Amino acid sequence: MKIKTIEITGYRQIRKAKINMESNITIIAGANNSGKTSLVELFNCAFGSSKGKLCCDDLSVIECHKWSTDIYPHILAAFSAKKSKEDTIADVSKVIFSVEDPSKAVMVQPIEIKIQIDYTKDVDDIRNFADYIMDFDPDSTSFYFIYQYAINPDSFKSNLDNDYDKYIARFSKLDGTDKDKETIRIIKEMLISLYAKSSEETVYFSDKLYENRVQMDVSSFKKLFNYRNIMAGRTLDDESSDRTQVLSKNMIDIASDEDDWKDLISTLPDQIIQPIQDARIQEKVRAASLDTLSDTIESISKTNGGHTGNIVIDMNVTEDAIQALLKNITCAKYQTEEYYLKESSQGLGYSNLIYIHLQLEKYRKTVDPLIVNFFVIEEPEAHMHPQMQHVFTQYLFDYYNKQTEMQGCITTHSHEVIRVAKISQLRVLRQTDKFECRLFDLREFNNSISGNKDLLQFYDWFYAINFPDILFADKIIMYEGDTERMLIKSLLSFKDFDLLRGQYISFVQVGGAYAFNYKPIVEFLAIKTAILTDLDYDKDSSKVDDILKSGTTNSAIKSFAEQALKDGEPTVEKLYDWQAKEQPIVIAGLICLAFQGKKDGYSRTLEEAMLSKYYGLNSFDMKTKAEWEELRKKDNLKYTIPRTGEEFNLRDIVLHTSTGKTDFMYSVILNNLIESMLPEYIKEALLWLAK
Repeated sequence: MKIKTIEITGYRQIRKAKINMESNITIIAGANNSGKTSLVELFNCAFGSSKGKLCCDDLSVIECHKWSTDIYPHILAAFSAKKSKEDTIADVSKVIFSVEDPSKAVMVQPIEIKIQIDYTKDVDDIRNFADYIMDFDPDSTSFYFIYQYAINPDSFKSNLDNDYDKYIARFSKLDGTDKDKETIRIIKEMLISLYAKSSEETVYFSDKLYENRVQMDVSSFKKLFNYRNIMAGRTLDDESSDRTQVLSKNMIDIASDEDDWKDLISTLPDQIIQPIQDARIQEKVRAASLDTLSDTIESISKTNGGHTGNIVIDMNVTEDAIQALLKNITCAKYQTEEYYLKESSQGLGYSNLIYIHLQLEKYRKTVDPLIVNFFVIEEPEAHMHPQMQHVFTQYLFDYYNKQTEMQGCITTHSHEVIRVAKISQLRVLRQTDKFECRLFDLREFNNSISGNKDLLQFYDWFYAINFPDILFADKIIMYEGDTERMLIKSLLSFKDFDLLRGQYISFVQVGGAYAFNYKPIVEFLAIKTAILTDLDYDKDSSKVDDILKSGTTNSAIKSFAEQALKDGEPTVEKLYDWQAKEQPIVIAGLICLAFQGKKDGYSRTLEEAMLSKYYGLNSFDMKTKAEWEELRKKDNLKYTIPRTGEEFNLRDIVLHTSTGKTDFMYSVILNNLIESMLPEYIKEALLWLAK
């Protein structure tokens, strides 16, 4: 019995998302504030028996703002009509719920989860689900449920009745002055709070279209799930005292579930109580703590006829008390050769690893094949260094794969966790707007490229290298070499690029031959991307006419141009025209393709473009050897001047500096020449990316 899909609408930042669940383990990845914890908290409310309830903060901020803005004029009119309390509440209710015409109702989109649960015929016992069959197709192997948090009209009326005087007081403060803005804002917040307070959780079972629905008891629904989760904010020992002894206590809990545990401790109470009695502990306790009260007790007893009685000490040693004692006296220790170290000695990474394992082991003993067994771990990488994250994640995958009746979900922002997973197991949460997150199903992406063997092979190859960076990125900058990265990193400190500096930028080094292969994943995840690459036309072209007629050896530029222009293999002239028309070239609204243009002095590489900008030269303009030497000395730049010959152009200089490009870029940065040497094509691309 496994969850097949979970469809969510109207919840916090997640306005709409469909999670296709893997049968073993599903990875939900995302950067901070992308909605991962929100998702786990929703699971807690929906599937957990006592995991808290939804509230005002769980409704969509956008929906609530729109609702309060739309409903406010009607509320104001109702309260301004000076009708009776009952009539005012009735008028407000008519507007909100519009019983006569539900299509005109003014309500917040309810929080709703549509859940499909699949089973395997002749394998799974569906006795607990049999009452919820609505699809009588003999080939159907699914059950459908709807968990909803929506407003109850009767509760709304009752709560408005209770708060009526508060609204009267607020509306009475409106006087047509500037103070009204604050009062109106408070009234709107009160209305949203009232709406949420009047909402409640309801569960239905339904058909596969989720249209025909029958209400069921909420507790009955939750009993269909054996749900457990480990939140990222879990408590672990990080103090030398080891006073909480989290690990050892969990070990005792696991042992107590074993079949022979009760037999082992059943005789312990009698064995423990006898030595206590022999030592006359009870008498000692009484003498030390109660005898001094004897006179007072005797005096008090006279006030009620002498029926107070004496306080005596008795000891009731039960099996529960024994288990509590074992938890307190058992200490987990690490043994290294002949040395024994306390729980806290290995740091929180090891404690976290062992804690998760113990929780899984405790849960495994509760697995029930008659219901859905769903275990969620939030950010298991907490406190672990990358190598530990990688190894432990592999362990978790193996664990879930062996426990075939368990279904798992892991949320993460760890690159290492993603590297262990398969692309098809990944679901990515990304913040796409100020108050909105979207979920991207990488299984769908994988299926979309399944017919392209070359592309599949490419993604298999680069998955462990660049893929995690891309998934978490706000924006992407793709570049060819180390010098581009040095330049870009330095540029981000400039005021023009403040907005980029505050975002998570993924820097992806990729040669021109492969940049085009990233287009599918960039478009799928809707990530704004700048590709900075070299035009790379024929280096022997030294006149404008020859340059314009030349082609490019850059495969990415050719692939993008052929797809966009649909005009065969592009010449430099066509590429220049494309640049002039687009300013800059943007593909599908997401990818800025940036390469050297006319404004960069007909240059063909980054270094040519930088020298062209600084010296005001075209790439083919000539200077004497002496002039180049004088310029180099004056500017303190590291580039190589050919030994033979008397005149050279920029290309000659750059070709002879090919083995010293890094030194050249260092000299640019250290001499504070970045801004004055910044090529136009890079500046345009980064300014576009910063928007």
